[in-house]
Amino acid sequence: MTHTLTDMTHMAAKMSKDAKLLISLFLPFFLIHCVQQIYITYAILLQNQGFSYQAIGWIIGIYSLAAMLTRPLGSWLLENFGIRKILVLSGVLSFIGCSLFFFKESAPLLLIGRALSGCAFGIYSMGLFSHQAIAASPKRRGAMFSLLVVGSILPMGAVGPLGEWLLLSSRYTLYLAIGPVLSIFCCVFGGMVSTAPTKEIHAEKNWGTYGQLFSSRSFLFLIITGTVVALVDALTITLSLLTYEQGLVTSYFLIGASVTAIIVRLPGAGVLNRLPRIPLIAPCGILMAGSMILLSLFPTNSALVIGGILFGIGLGAGWPMYLALIGDLLAPMLRPKGTATALFLYDIGFFVTPLIVGYFLPRFGVTGTFAGIALAAGGILIFLQGLYWLPAYKKSSPLRA
Repeated sequence: MTHTLTDMTHMAAKMSKDAKLLISLFLPFFLIHCVQQIYITYAILLQNQGFSYQAIGWIIGIYSLAAMLTRPLGSWLLENFGIRKILVLSGVLSFIGCSLFFFKESAPLLLIGRALSGCAFGIYSMGLFSHQAIAASPKRRGAMFSLLVVGSILPMGAVGPLGEWLLLSSRYTLYLAIGPVLSIFCCVFGGMVSTAPTKEIHAEKNWGTYGQLFSSRSFLFLIITGTVVALVDALTITLSLLTYEQGLVTSYFLIGASVTAIIVRLPGAGVLNRLPRIPLIAPCGILMAGSMILLSLFPTNSALVIGGILFGIGLGAGWPMYLALIGDLLAPMLRPKGTATALFLYDIGFFVTPLIVGYFLPRFGVTGTFAGIALAAGGILIFLQGLYWLPAYKKSSPLRA
């Protein structure tokens, strides 16, 4: 009886630590994604300013390139300076970058601003993901990430449509002012993140090496899969080019995707915690690719809603599973580098896709470009599912680094 009470007390204490950690991280995570999502329809402003498709591709894509290149730096900063300092630093960087967007007719300043804000997002989000991967208890890691990343979906359904409405209403000054203001809040609440769960690990500073990281075959396949999924996910930041040309409303897709993803992540958080993550990563990406193919072939507002729902299911389940698998596959000392590497490669898709769209769209049209990218990515994911993920799952032994 005493033993049972001790176990229950220990469980309650563990749940309390996990809950405190999640509450501490959620608001900063939500705010940095609000900064990101307010600019998800940024291509509309650039198009109205007379920029070419190629220039739009670079201005949009350099954000993700900068985020990608700073992921390893973010890992080093986290290991050496701790979570609070890097969140405040990257919040300041976000403020500076977003402030440069006011020079909306200057391509060089827009490129610099987008690059700085991309660096800020890369370091900020990487720090939050790594901090939770280190601190969250293994049994609740799936649900914890599922609940945390709700903070990236809420802005998609609220802030994204707000930005589109402001742009279509020609309220450019108000639109551009939102990012810098939100960046200030990122600094404030980032400096309040709980550091208690990781003090001992940071004190030891016995972090693993990249050689140890890449010795895990399962981790290598995870990041390859994530990079391909990112190619599809990144189509969302150029989706306004498709909808604007067709006279459609991007917000139908954004709201459909965000509401569905929230349903998957909130009521379904416990289910996601129990589902086998290994065989479901690739199918989630395939579902996202299918939604983009639907939008390409049937560009209507109804298709945007249906496509958003399909995309929301894939993203709602797939992204927290992807993040949780990093923690599943790697020892705590490797998780900062593992998270940085996984996000680094995921960002490649968000850099490459806008460039592909920018260069291919004038040649192959909206349908050919969007459907081509989605078909190619979907085909690769089907191949990876058969080549590795299903055989790995059938082996039934846990995949560990």
